[in-house]
Amino acid sequence: MRSERLQRRDWRRGSHMSSTYEDLTPHPGTTHNTLSGWPWRDLPDALVPQLTDTLAHHLTTGPLYVLIDPFAGDLDLGIDATGKPHRRIQVPGTDLNQAAEQLPFLVEIEDTLDPLLAQSVEWAALEHMVACGAGDGPYRIGGWLQPHATGNGAGLARQIGALLRASGAPHGGRYLRLADRRVLALLRHAPLLSVAIPAAPTLHPIDWHKQLQGIAAWIYLDANFGLQRLEGHQGAPTNAALKLDDAYWQLLGASETINRTLMAWQGTQHPLPADALGQTVQHLVLAREAGLRDPQDCVAYAAEALNFPAFSAWKNLQAYIAHCQKKQQAFAEELPSLRRHWVTTPL
Repeated sequence: MRSERLQRRDWRRGSHMSSTYEDLTPHPGTTHNTLSGWPWRDLPDALVPQLTDTLAHHLTTGPLYVLIDPFAGDLDLGIDATGKPHRRIQVPGTDLNQAAEQLPFLVEIEDTLDPLLAQSVEWAALEHMVACGAGDGPYRIGGWLQPHATGNGAGLARQIGALLRASGAPHGGRYLRLADRRVLALLRHAPLLSVAIPAAPTLHPIDWHKQLQGIAAWIYLDANFGLQRLEGHQGAPTNAALKLDDAYWQLLGASETINRTLMAWQGTQHPLPADALGQTVQHLVLAREAGLRDPQDCVAYAAEALNFPAFSAWKNLQAYIAHCQKKQQAFAEELPSLRRHWVTTPL
C-alpha cells in the first residue's frame, strides 16, 4: 500500500449515454478493477501508476492543465514540491460573487512525463478514498484538461470561467461549481434519472461536444476510481455559459445530499453499481415521503437503505421516525442504536 498519512491529514482539512464522452476504465481483469480489500486504509500500490498510464495514453504531446477547486478552504498541496515551479492560471470570475480564493485555477503541466501528473492523480484518488471513509470531504482535483490549441492555458481558463456562469436558474445567473468533479459527473449522468425514475422531470442530455468546443480532453476521476473523458468540437472556444433548465437546477439543489449519500454508501460497497445515482435519488425521495426533512436525516435514511436493504422493511420504521419528530430528536443520530433490528450479522 502507498503511504498516505501526511497527505490524508492535509486532505481532511478543509443505456442512454451520449457519445460526447468516453469511459477510460480499462477492461476487467487488466488494471484497478482487480484491486480488492475495500475499504482501503491506504491507496493500493498499483492504483496510481495504472491511472496515470491510462491518463497519459489519452492525452496528446504538449502541455496539459490540472483544474483545482479550492472552494472548501485553504489549499496547500505542495504543487511545486515535485521540482520546478508550475505556472498557475486563475479562472476569471469577477462577476460570480465568490471570494477570489474560492475560485478555481489551472496548473500547467509541461507534459505527461512531469511528476506532477502522477502526484495529482494520487491526490484525486486519495481525497475520494478519505471522503468515502468519512462520509464527506473536499474534492479539489477537478480534472485534467487539454485545449485543441496547444498551450492555450489562458484561453482555457476563460472558457471555464464562462461555463461557471450557468444560466437558466430560477432567480437568474448562478455560480456552477464545475471544478468539483462530482458536479460534472452529476450533470453527465442526470438524463439517466428520467429512465430510472419515471416520475422524475425529463432531463435532456447536454451537448458536451458543442458546449466544450475548443477542449480536446476534460478527464476526471469518477466514484469508482475510473477515468471519464469529455471532448469538445475543434474550433475556437465559444466561451458560452452552460444553460440549464429548471429540472437540472432542482437536481443541483439536491447535489449535496446526493453526494453525501453516495459517499456513505461507498464507505461499505465498492465499486458502486452503474445505476447508483438512480438508486440514491429514489431512496432520498422515499426519505422525504417518510416525513424526513433535515438533509442529514435524509442522507442517513437513504444510505442505510442502500447498505442494508432490510432496513426499509423494518416494521417499526415509520413509527420511530414519528417518535423522533415528536421528541425533536435527529433521526440520523438515533439510527446506529437501532441497527440491530435489521442487521442480524456482526458488522
